[in-house]
Amino acid sequence: MTAPDPNPTDDELARQARAGSLVAFDELVARFEVRLFRFLVQGTRNETDAAELTQDTLVTAYQKLAGYDPARSFATWVFTIARRKQIDFFRHHGVRRDHALGITADDLVDEADPGRLAEQAEERDRVWDCARASLAELPFQALWLKYNEDLSVEQIAAVLGRTTIHVKVILFRARATLATALARWERAADSGRPAVPAAPPITARRMAPPALTL
Repeated sequence: MTAPDPNPTDDELARQARAGSLVAFDELVARFEVRLFRFLVQGTRNETDAAELTQDTLVTAYQKLAGYDPARSFATWVFTIARRKQIDFFRHHGVRRDHALGITADDLVDEADPGRLAEQAEERDRVWDCARASLAELPFQALWLKYNEDLSVEQIAAVLGRTTIHVKVILFRARATLATALARWERAADSGRPAVPAAPPITARRMAPPALTL
């Protein structure tokens, strides 16, 4: 008899949860709760709203497990649910999110990987603060899913509801815009002027959402 895998993948846990294992789903909650919260709080800029959306996302995922396709990545599936919850939240509260990229051809530069830029910056958090301030919602989410969640272009396309070609263009332009914004930030820092437009303070990087209750 084959012993259970002590370190099952997310997708294997999702298959077990779909078959009725609450233990497997609890493990998925443990793995994804903070990740989903971090993703959602970047859009809501409010920890309470993000925590509620995180709970709603995970409860919906549990309720819809029967419809989960085991051939699909669980991460892609659950982040898609989270993004839809966020869109519904914005619509309900009358919050407008401009998805235009808002850049020109002059802003485009060659590869500027935010992961590498973050390592070169004094603090990684500042890079993402700069991204939050300089990018519209859609390109910011694409970058976040790529570099914080390590999703593939195909997975990001599924979450955002775009084609893979569109996602590649979004990522390319978002990297260019971020590189330009960071260069502007460095020049401002050298001159003693405020570098990044102020945004509502959040503590997502240090705060975990409350435990899920089904």
